Amino acid sequence: MKRVMYLVVAALVGTVVVAPVAAAQGEQAQEWVQQAQDSVDQARQYMESPDGQARLDEARTNLEQARENLQQRGEQARENAQQALQQAQARVDEARQYMQSPDGQARLDEARTNLEQALQDVQGAVQEKKQEVTTKIETTKGLPSSGGAQVGALVAPAVALLVGGAVLGYAVLRRR
Repeated sequence: MKRVMYLVVAALVGTVVVAPVAAAQGEQAQEWVQQAQDSVDQARQYMESPDGQARLDEARTNLEQARENLQQRGEQARENAQQALQQAQARVDEARQYMQSPDGQARLDEARTNLEQALQDVQGAVQEKKQEVTTKIETTKGLPSSGGAQVGALVAPAVALLVGGAVLGYAVLRRR
């Protein structure tokens, strides 16, 4: 019974709260539809008027002129592209003829020679750098390959320690 009562109360609250909102939205939607219909009617009347017909004819004329201009520009662009292609082809042909001529072959051989000389110069510079690095590595012998210091490098500190220890020992024995 309680459940039925809860359902009835929920249904009543739903109708009290939701129904007015839905009705208001329905009325507002009706107003919008009416406004849209009025706008359509006004537009139709304007298009049927002499002024609307004149504007429509003017728009059609402008559209036709734009199409014609576009076609003319397209044809002009095609012609320009064709001329540019012909000029490029002529330049390529000239370059081929020049490269096949004795002067062109001489220039090509000269360029190859210069390239080979530059390559040899670079290889020589690399060899010199390698030699410099090798020389620097050989002249800086601080530690032998075992990782320890050289025997000659340890003699002077060892002698200094022995002499210092002897002097200290002598001083201690003399005081007694």
